[in-house]
Amino acid sequence: MTKKTKMAAIRLSVIALVIAGGLYFFHSFFSAFAPPEIKITKNCISTNRDFINGVSIEKIQVDLIGDKNHPVKYTVIYTTSCNIHHPIGRPPDPPNRIEFDKPGNYSWDEDTVKVRYIHDGLSRASLDTTNELWWLNKFGDHAICPIKFEREQWYFITMGDPQVTGIFFYIDKSGEEHQYFLHSGVSPI
Repeated sequence: MTKKTKMAAIRLSVIALVIAGGLYFFHSFFSAFAPPEIKITKNCISTNRDFINGVSIEKIQVDLIGDKNHPVKYTVIYTTSCNIHHPIGRPPDPPNRIEFDKPGNYSWDEDTVKVRYIHDGLSRASLDTTNELWWLNKFGDHAICPIKFEREQWYFITMGDPQVTGIFFYIDKSGEEHQYFLHSGVSPI
């Protein structure tokens, strides 16, 4: 190879490296604006990010299904919350997967409630004023999730992510799992 050919190859390699690095940066930057990918099964919930604030699972009694095949009017009859345990003295290492039937660095509490909600688009509004003191009724400290998903029963799952309004979860009578993700439209920054 001649000296000119070697210099051209080096220049092309440097240009290709700079372009690839720039594309990777832009992909990483803009993917931060996308809502998290969340997968729910009857055994666990996982995400491509983390559950720094835990999750809450509400068992709901459905009054009305909307045109997108998920509840739009319902009553919450039971709720359980997963509380992440952050170690003291070191940076938190929140999980990106929460097992419902196995202990981890989290615990579960529960609450029996009766609060009616309606979904208008992606926002959720209470039809009752009784939900103002819901947190006073919490009880239990469980290592595993106290709720077991039932067939033909709807659940609404929330997490501390501003980009997620919530996720409706349903297991039909044949055992097939369905989830309906409600993106809030809120920017993460």
